[in-house]
Amino acid sequence: MKEEKVSTYRKILSSTAIFGGAQVLTIIINIIRGKLVASILHSTGIGISSILSNAAGSIQQFALMGLNISAVKDISQASTEDERVLTFTIRLVRRLVLLASVLGLIITILLSPLLSKISFKDISYQSYFLLLSLSIFFNVMGTGEMAVLQGLRRYKLLAFCSLVPPACGLLLSIPIYYIWGIDGIVPAMIVANAIYFIVIRLVSYRNNQPKEKKEKITLKVAWQKGHHIIQFGIVMTIGVFLGTFTTYALTAFISNTGSVDDVGFYQAGNTITMQYIGLIFTAMATDYYPHLSSLIKNNLTDAFHFVNQQTEIIVLIMTPLAMLIILTAPLVIRVLLTEEFMIIEQMVCFMGMASIFKALCFPMDYIAYAKGDKHYIFWVETIWGCCKTFTIMALCYYFFGLQGLGYGALITAAVDFLVCLVLIPWRYGFRLSSNSIRPIIIMTTMAIVCFAGSFIEQTIWKYAVMVTSTAICIVYSIRQLDRRIDVRLFLSNIKKRFTLRKQSEK
Repeated sequence: MKEEKVSTYRKILSSTAIFGGAQVLTIIINIIRGKLVASILHSTGIGISSILSNAAGSIQQFALMGLNISAVKDISQASTEDERVLTFTIRLVRRLVLLASVLGLIITILLSPLLSKISFKDISYQSYFLLLSLSIFFNVMGTGEMAVLQGLRRYKLLAFCSLVPPACGLLLSIPIYYIWGIDGIVPAMIVANAIYFIVIRLVSYRNNQPKEKKEKITLKVAWQKGHHIIQFGIVMTIGVFLGTFTTYALTAFISNTGSVDDVGFYQAGNTITMQYIGLIFTAMATDYYPHLSSLIKNNLTDAFHFVNQQTEIIVLIMTPLAMLIILTAPLVIRVLLTEEFMIIEQMVCFMGMASIFKALCFPMDYIAYAKGDKHYIFWVETIWGCCKTFTIMALCYYFFGLQGLGYGALITAAVDFLVCLVLIPWRYGFRLSSNSIRPIIIMTTMAIVCFAGSFIEQTIWKYAVMVTSTAICIVYSIRQLDRRIDVRLFLSNIKKRFTLRKQSEK
């Protein structure tokens, strides 16, 4: 049992490291691409590219209707059954994604004059949107195939497919920009998304080729067998839309109540904290969501045990990172931004503390998604979540100004955690284990000490408290992780595998 627990912890860390590393490299590729595009197309080209990308993203989101998320649950659950059920589920998802891709293409073509008029005030860019329909088609197809790989928990292939297409797209897009200038923006998007789809399709089909005779899936069969996937996906789409609208409403409120500058300061603070920490959440969810979905269907006890293990790992990883953000906030702001943004130092500290509570909610929130609980997701995660976030953030900004946005972020995250502690056990019967509660209390206490230290006026005492608490937290985290994954044995196994592989090559 001990070896099995150690193995589970290792799998959690391994999948996070693999996909997280790929995401970091993808971000670096996008930064390089942004720099090169800026030097070739200048501000006008970047503006047009941004408008087209946002339009494409909105249409893709509407056309997919959350299939890329809802399909993961069904595929992961089908993987625990016989080969026939899994094969049919994968083919059903692919058929639904194909229909979504065609829908996205048709919508873009039909609305191309209107999209051009809304985006650029005339129809002179209609040809851009007509071509953009091909880019949308390939992107939706590729995104759907990524859902298949995620549902099957092929995270090494996922990492490969999330890294190689952007790299190839970068190499091919830059010459197109250089030769055609602004007119090459949409062709470059088509090439990049076509490569994205082709690479994922080849990798996915090579590893998931059906062995039995294919059962024909008509439109009628696709609806009968797949309507629950679509319904769950629609709920997810509504959640994403309302979340985006809430963010827009909040920025509009800040702009009208205060100033546009405050919107910029808020976005900068949010980027420094939530955006980069969000990468870890995304990396962890890549394997966690499908794994939990497959467990929760067959064995609720094992599923809840897995949630506790994920909670332990995420609190041990996220807390030291959040404390480092609080400790280095002044340095990070100076390096990533300018002196003008030093006004957001306190806000960044509050957001850093808020990220710890978000991390604690993360594993528990996914229970509802793994169970496909549409009512909980819609009423609690979406309606309550959006109303609560806007109300708290708007009130805090109204009464406390710019720094109130930091207060609001922390209060919102703390409320989310309390709601999770009450509703998740009540609805699903989940309980945090003593192995999870102990590190949560210890790590959160150290984070609070570090956070409180940031308010000390004397610089020496301020950094003495913050550095000491952070150092203790990092040491404690490393020791606890070592107890769970047995680092020496883990490294020894890697060495053995490497030696055996080398010998086999000889």
